[in-house]
Amino acid sequence: MHNSKNSIRKKMMLQRKRNYSIDENAAWAASKNFFFNLKKNIKSIGLYWPILYELDTRPLIKLLLEKKFDIFLPSVFSGQLKFLQWKLNDDLIFNRLKFYEPAQKLIQRKPELILVPMLAFDHRGYRLGYGKGYYDKFFEKNRDLKYLGYGYDFQEVSSLPVESFDLKLDAIITNKSINIMKL
Repeated sequence: MHNSKNSIRKKMMLQRKRNYSIDENAAWAASKNFFFNLKKNIKSIGLYWPILYELDTRPLIKLLLEKKFDIFLPSVFSGQLKFLQWKLNDDLIFNRLKFYEPAQKLIQRKPELILVPMLAFDHRGYRLGYGKGYYDKFFEKNRDLKYLGYGYDFQEVSSLPVESFDLKLDAIITNKSINIMKL
């Protein structure tokens, strides 16, 4: 099972790199899809700062900040994913795990909604990440939160190999669609 996940990972990394610049409006389209689907009572959102040709979250972050949402970015402490508050002029650092996190580590909280990066996803709401399992482990301890996959429509595959601990998303938002599993 692990080999097929790894082969899908390699294929998607390449596909994402190839297709990254095809649709210049993809990030804005996805952020509009996000707001179209957003429940009004949510005020704190955990999301990622884009790396490795991921769907760019910065247009969404800009809109969220304008609408006075609390933004939280992921960080890893002792192998566990945590979310740190980030405000517009706060510094980001590129950490040893090769992603951006807030330099300021004081305000830690569980956001009400988590926007999850994906390498691939399927119609059932399962996602494939980079293989470290940080989001899966976080989900295991925080099942009460909402989890939305965020990526390009071309990252969809017919079916992903799934294990019992894999995070099942509540919805998947892409530049072209909104697929709600269980919101």
